[in-house]
Amino acid sequence: MRYRFGALVLASISTLVLAPSFVRAEKWTFVVAGDGRADTRAHRPEDKNGINTLITGEIRDAVLAEKARFLLWTGDLVSGYTKDANEFEKQLLSWREIMEPLYDKHIKVLPCRGNHDSSSTDAWARWNKVFSGKYALPSNGPESERDLTFFYTSGPVLAIGLDQYQAKGEAINQTWLDKVLAKYKKPFVFAMGHEPAFMDGAHKDTMDASPAKRDAMWNSLIKAGSRVFFAGHDHLYDHMAVTRASGDPGPEMHQFVAGTAGAPFYKQGEYSGNNTDWKLSRVKHIDNTYGYLLVQIDGKKATITFKGRTGPGHYEAMDSYSYSVP
Repeated sequence: MRYRFGALVLASISTLVLAPSFVRAEKWTFVVAGDGRADTRAHRPEDKNGINTLITGEIRDAVLAEKARFLLWTGDLVSGYTKDANEFEKQLLSWREIMEPLYDKHIKVLPCRGNHDSSSTDAWARWNKVFSGKYALPSNGPESERDLTFFYTSGPVLAIGLDQYQAKGEAINQTWLDKVLAKYKKPFVFAMGHEPAFMDGAHKDTMDASPAKRDAMWNSLIKAGSRVFFAGHDHLYDHMAVTRASGDPGPEMHQFVAGTAGAPFYKQGEYSGNNTDWKLSRVKHIDNTYGYLLVQIDGKKATITFKGRTGPGHYEAMDSYSYSVP
């Protein structure tokens, strides 16, 4: 944070008064993307080693062009789902190689696992082997989810990656999350998981599977000042606002599902999951469009913009949401 002080003003012969200072707002960005895996049913020319290499590479280039500080990846890096552990490791290494220019520029790359990344033989051990050394993820998660669940701080931001596959029922480690939120108080809190907290239309295996645990996570994020949750899993863009359905609606939370990094497209559905006491309102939905989320921090304001692909290597803003912290 930079500070610039006003001029010294002569108040009397013996007294100098320092004019009020002001803080120059800090401006920076990070990118969120996910679901760049290959099509497992119909091979496409760009699908290599379990990855849509074309779109994944374009999003890597976008991270550089946006001058992002870090990249959050909401899972399904690769196709996975193989009994050949060496093949799964080879796929992860290919994804890491695509991202090498980011590592070279010391841009933090922070993926969490999707169902495709967690369903191969020896998946956790191979994940930790690939993401080690200079590629390592923050090793600050719970012991049972070491290097799978993590948090990362940068300036006023606390970013949290939540693994949903070590525990059963699409649940997360709530005890660990509560401790992190209590200890690392930041104005901007952004959590991500692979599966949406609320059904956004296509997949039915979301955190609805354990609604009480989902609600505990959601309430803890609200209490910590978070207003945004990132997810993938569905290969589409869906932006919903979530408030309480009864009594005081409370602060509005926004779920951004952007599984749009290259996996085969899914279609829109309805919000028909187990929403308990939450009211869901669709803000924006986009099908058949690759893209990524750009998060811009400008002083006390955060702006989340979905940039969709309109041509090779070209992405344009298609949806945006802003909020400010006290």
